[in-house]
Amino acid sequence: MEVSLNFKEEPNPIVLGCPQGIPNYSNIQILTKNGDDVSEPQTRKVIKLSNDQMTWIGRQNHTQSNIFVGVHQGNTISLHPVLIQATLQQQINKQNKQQQSRNSALEDGLSYFEQRKMVAEEMGTNKSRRKMRQMETNKVEEENIVQADSIKEKFNQKQQEIQEQLEIEKEIHQMEEAAIKEELLPEFVKGNVPIFQIYNIRSIVSEEDMELLDISKLQVFISTKREDTLYHYHPQVIQIASGLIFDNKTKLTILKYLEYLNILFKFQFKQVFQNKNAQNIAHELGIYNYKLVTPILEKFYQATPGQGENVYNFSRSNFLKDKYISYIIVLHLFIHKFQFDIVPLAKHLKLDIKKLTMYCKECGCTVTKNNEKQIAKLKQFKQ
Repeated sequence: MEVSLNFKEEPNPIVLGCPQGIPNYSNIQILTKNGDDVSEPQTRKVIKLSNDQMTWIGRQNHTQSNIFVGVHQGNTISLHPVLIQATLQQQINKQNKQQQSRNSALEDGLSYFEQRKMVAEEMGTNKSRRKMRQMETNKVEEENIVQADSIKEKFNQKQQEIQEQLEIEKEIHQMEEAAIKEELLPEFVKGNVPIFQIYNIRSIVSEEDMELLDISKLQVFISTKREDTLYHYHPQVIQIASGLIFDNKTKLTILKYLEYLNILFKFQFKQVFQNKNAQNIAHELGIYNYKLVTPILEKFYQATPGQGENVYNFSRSNFLKDKYISYIIVLHLFIHKFQFDIVPLAKHLKLDIKKLTMYCKECGCTVTKNNEKQIAKLKQFKQ
């Protein structure tokens, strides 16, 4: 027996249950609105309508499922009666059950989310149940929100404490750096001062030293250009004296700076003196007045008692070596009117040019390349 369904309006897609399986092909007839039979073999199990034509879509084995879908757009569909009755009853039962669940949820005072969860658990698909469980997992309770705000407040407070501690540590670090720089360099002034006033040259060469310095050999060399007059002078000093152009106002002062630079170079490779005093060291290094040696030992060496009367052990640490090099750089600045090529000095100090550049920057210089030269130029220290 066949039952024909005629729709006056286009319905939504219909899900039809078939508890007894898809009926025999002889009991199913699919017609277009023009009366043409478009039935296909019973190996299909889902009906889908496209425009005016209805087709079967599904797997080959129709006994694996008891559901198929139909969409009507003015066609006549002929189906086994069991399909229609089962589908209508299922829809009615589902609607009644949903309404009962809603009424029960309202009576129990459940929230909207709890109502949805109940409906999904009782009548929903596996997918809808999974979705509701996922939503419940992600749900944040009110007390948790309060707790989260408290944690956030504590976190912000801790961040502020850390930031304040970092500021304090930064300030301490800057103070330590400033203290080290003051110990490492000759006396200097920060801020907006003329270049020649940045360093106190008397912290390198004192007034007493200036009186003791003998520049007679340098004067002869400047007049005659005879290098034999500077026998035992350091090559760097000879090279500087050969290239300098002196003016009458500063000539004697610059020559005295050169003479003192030559004395400093005599200590270049002397890291240790054992059981010595200023007189012994002056004699060993060929320095004509031991009073010029004493301040150098005080600035660049550590002294411990030696084995004997009025003798000491002198040693130069890495820090004091840095200090020694820094004083030589600053003295070069005064000799060269506060800018000079550091390449020859790097050669004579046996330092890599990059290493000497770092020393110059610590002394307040900028270093720029000019052809084969590396020019160090003194700039003002920031306050």
